[in-house]
Amino acid sequence: MTLAAPTALAQQSQDQLAQADAGLEIEEIVVTGSRISRSSLTAPTPLTVVDSQDIDLGAEVNIGEFLSQLPSVGVSTFSRTNSNFDINNSGVQTVNLRNLGSSRTLVLVNGRRFVSGVPGSAAVDLNSIPTAMIERVDVITGGAAAVYGSDAVAGVVNFVTKDDFEGMEVTGRYETTDEGDGEEKQVDVLVGGNFANGRGNATAYFGYTNQGAVFSRDRERTEVDSLSSVFFGGPVFGLSKPQLSSFPPQGRFDVFGTGGVGDDFTYLPDGTLVNNFSTNGDGDLDLSDANGFNRSAYRTIAVPTERFLSSFNLNFQAHERVNFFLESTYARTETQSRLEPLPLDGRDIFQDTGGLPAQYLNSAGDMISNPFVPQPILDALGTDGASDRIGFVRRLAEFGPRGSSNERQTFRVVAGLEGSIPGLEWDWDVSYNYGQTTQAQISQGQIDRQSFRNALFAEADPDNPGSFRCVDADARAEGCVPINIFGFDSISADALNYVSANQTRQARIEQNVVQANLTGGLVDIPTGGTLSFAAGVEYREEESRAVNDSLTRRGLNSSNRSPNVAGSFDVVEGYLELDAPILVDTFVDYFGISGAVRISDYSTVGGTETYEIRTELAPVNWVRLRGSYSRAVRAPNIDELFDPGTQTFSQVADPCDGIDASSTGTIAENCRANAGIADRIAQDGAFNLTQAERQGTMGFIGGNPDLQEETADTFTGGIVIAPEWFADFGIRTSLTADYFNIEVDDAIFAISQNNVLLECYSDPNFPNNPLCDNITRFGAGEPNQGALDQVDSGAANVGSLETSGLDFGFDMDMDLEQMGLPVPGVFSMGAVYTHLINYDVINLPGSEPDSEEGEIGSPKNAFNVNFRYLFDNWTFQWQMRYLGRSRIEDTDLTDADCLDLNCYTGAEVINDIQLRYQLPDFTDVASIEIYAGAENLFDNKPPLIGGGLTDNVTGTATAAGVYDAIGRSVYFGLRTRF
Repeated sequence: MTLAAPTALAQQSQDQLAQADAGLEIEEIVVTGSRISRSSLTAPTPLTVVDSQDIDLGAEVNIGEFLSQLPSVGVSTFSRTNSNFDINNSGVQTVNLRNLGSSRTLVLVNGRRFVSGVPGSAAVDLNSIPTAMIERVDVITGGAAAVYGSDAVAGVVNFVTKDDFEGMEVTGRYETTDEGDGEEKQVDVLVGGNFANGRGNATAYFGYTNQGAVFSRDRERTEVDSLSSVFFGGPVFGLSKPQLSSFPPQGRFDVFGTGGVGDDFTYLPDGTLVNNFSTNGDGDLDLSDANGFNRSAYRTIAVPTERFLSSFNLNFQAHERVNFFLESTYARTETQSRLEPLPLDGRDIFQDTGGLPAQYLNSAGDMISNPFVPQPILDALGTDGASDRIGFVRRLAEFGPRGSSNERQTFRVVAGLEGSIPGLEWDWDVSYNYGQTTQAQISQGQIDRQSFRNALFAEADPDNPGSFRCVDADARAEGCVPINIFGFDSISADALNYVSANQTRQARIEQNVVQANLTGGLVDIPTGGTLSFAAGVEYREEESRAVNDSLTRRGLNSSNRSPNVAGSFDVVEGYLELDAPILVDTFVDYFGISGAVRISDYSTVGGTETYEIRTELAPVNWVRLRGSYSRAVRAPNIDELFDPGTQTFSQVADPCDGIDASSTGTIAENCRANAGIADRIAQDGAFNLTQAERQGTMGFIGGNPDLQEETADTFTGGIVIAPEWFADFGIRTSLTADYFNIEVDDAIFAISQNNVLLECYSDPNFPNNPLCDNITRFGAGEPNQGALDQVDSGAANVGSLETSGLDFGFDMDMDLEQMGLPVPGVFSMGAVYTHLINYDVINLPGSEPDSEEGEIGSPKNAFNVNFRYLFDNWTFQWQMRYLGRSRIEDTDLTDADCLDLNCYTGAEVINDIQLRYQLPDFTDVASIEIYAGAENLFDNKPPLIGGGLTDNVTGTATAAGVYDAIGRSVYFGLRTRF
């Protein structure tokens, strides 16, 4: 990637100089952040612009991977290297400005909305936007909601596509890593031409990309399971290896109940069944080799992603003042996540008893034991068949790896008219925008819990001596086959087929947008320019539906209960924008004020208002001061509003645990108001929970139909310096410096179960706090009386976010021959740098802020700098990306801990290079360009972050959304133009 144009103003000031030198008229364009056409020098807010040449030199297949290298872009919620364990969103690529979340970043294509790629969310999957079709990308951070609407809290990313291409261009590219994996193959075909005597242009694109998998087993740091050695008193960024799973493919078995003695059985690698307890007498037999399972042998670092894309743009001048335009995009993305076979716990199947009954009734009414139970385990069982159980844990290796296949299809079409009004010279446009995303997901390696339970109750088959059948006649009629869980490869193919149940999900997202805009000049200001305006109305409808299979909805597979989520909303909006150039070429070069206001009416949250005011002052033509203040909003999305709640079992901290009759304070009084708690205090002297009561409290975490909009206040202020006097010496340069501050109030956060309990019981108005309705306890006289039965939680407007910092941009082009140097060609340097001053998150009103500046993913210092040399037909680029020293985020690690432990990464530097050569034209109709390069040239290794720590992405041993978890790769390509 190159950033020779760190800001629009810097780049376009150079464009103006170049055009002035050539005697050309400076074109007015629509700069992202405003809908008013203006000279490119009047960009009042910080704007980063990258064009198609920058993208080419970046050599990224996916535009989202390209953008993630900008310092102002935070960690993507979903990317190819951090989504393997998210079966619903594996392989999705989103953009996250200022680390405020993908839902607070508005993505546009040609200034219009793009349909979401994540059901229930506004997040756009950048896999659906063809990189080769992009003319430029404008990134504005903060303060754009008044112009573009909801979701622009952190800013806007606007993709401007090619719509006037002539000719044909074919590009092929191949990339592979040092390890020979992660292959990337890309083919692009771009074709276009004018028609109707130049009144129209049609541009079409067809592309295919295939990014191969990178497996954890193929990297030294991730080839075996590991934990951070902080758990063993060592450095945080060291790894303790191996830390293998204790769910072995041959199974571990415990005998418990009134007769059982807690025996622990397992199989050795040679198939011998041993009793840890009886062999060693104290349960200390080292069976780690026998019981260990290396999950990293199955996991991926990078999810394989295959894309088929097409795009078509059409412009036709139907009348002297009326132009018809059409944009269409189709994308099909296929991804395949991979992870280890399912770990099965007997408690998953026997939630009521915890294990397989030692004895049960067969179909004849006789008490029997499971015929597959080995004799040593039978011998260890007691005589009370009604209560003895066989607990087990087992890796279902016979099922093969788990994973999810996702096919996403996105279709978007925009049709409209644009033109001008005679006499007034006002421009107008009217358009209709329809977008649709569908998702078909199949997750393999899952089970049907009820079928598995049926298969475990087996008996001798009276009709086939020596064979076995399921006890339940109804289950047999449905094809039940007994399952043997004891030992290696003991599950038969027929039993596997019976208990297997792929998890499925079908989702559909639809977006309809109708908008009309009018822009032009109103009056001339005597001391300045023309007072210009833009005004418009917009109607938008969003609908999303995600449907799970019946087992998932009922919690009868390997997942907890997860409901269907469906919902919709619509919004009617109107906006007005004014731009007043008050002083032009007077005692100052330029002084102007502009602003915008937008009124919206949502079917969900009602009316909202956003506004923005901007000012610019250029005391001389090469210095410009700029500032802006804006109020933005984000309306809750469909998931946040309508998700009925997904089941969870978590260990929570009951604030009533330990309360007795003498305990004082609001919490104690509120706890004793519960009859069950009061009875236990009366009987036992205190409400002391057992360990079993503390574990696995059930609850549902979902949405909240009463949510209101988030509000954000954004301030930016800065300076642009673009001196002209070096131009005569062949040097063009610019420097920008901007301060930003974004505060988000009423932020929508998911309230944890612990916070639900704390907020309820610490409220003097208990039990009238609405959160108290989410808590259910066992009643007086019931078993476990007073203990928590269920704690539900969900989304609420309870949080706040604040981030501030400094952005710097530097750009310089030097014509070496014009400078009088003995070296020909042009040398360019571009850099963008962000210094993060603070980033505070408050999860609940009144709580202490969580300061995240300087943590992994939010470094205090980050920059991207590139050097580019152009000579004759050659282009060479060297790019360096820097992420400053960062602290691991973990609530269990205090500042005092970090005095003894290494809680910080070092600074990380990634270098990329590319060399291009334009072959001399060998025909009159074709040209060929070849290129090659390397990413992560010096094979910089990411910091080691073991499992169990917050920033670890499972299977990568690092924060894969932040650092390069793949390693060095090389690529080459060829482009032919006709």
